[in-house]
Amino acid sequence: MKSFAALSFLASVAALVGAQRINGPVEFVCEDLQVLSTSYIGDASQVKAQTVHCANLERRSNLVKSKRAAPTNVCGAACTTNCFTPSGGGPNPNDCQVIADALLYDSQNTGNLFNITIGTPVYMQYATCETFFVNQASVNQTYCRDDWSTVTEYVADNCQSTQNAHGGNCVADDGSWFIQIQAS
Repeated sequence: MKSFAALSFLASVAALVGAQRINGPVEFVCEDLQVLSTSYIGDASQVKAQTVHCANLERRSNLVKSKRAAPTNVCGAACTTNCFTPSGGGPNPNDCQVIADALLYDSQNTGNLFNITIGTPVYMQYATCETFFVNQASVNQTYCRDDWSTVTEYVADNCQSTQNAHGGNCVADDGSWFIQIQAS
């Protein structure tokens, strides 16, 4: 099951992003995925959380002028939801709710803010649901776990087969980041 989830993420996070930005209903796929760290979050530690490296995001990390620059706080920033068509094969919203709840649990127990460096998406997976946050800016970013929880719950509930969809993303209005929710 672990390798299937990793392959699913790899297949979802490789065809795009490189030189182009995700700005709409386009599924992101990570090329040459390397897991940098793994932990388990939530009250029961059942949600896998990983920081990963994607070869197709390296070009962006080279744009950073200073590694010591303070991260840009994008907590509370608006994003636009896009559903991936056609229907079929989406995550079970109940599994996505487990991730959303784990994010809320961590926000209350380890802190609400977390850092997303360029070229290292943060990935979470539970059963049929996976979600990840990708920084598309030229600086590191700080985001809120409670906001990620809300986006995960919203996209999982509103981008299902009844909406002719199979998951989706929420792209920051300025295009500097996105969160994707899909089947693992």
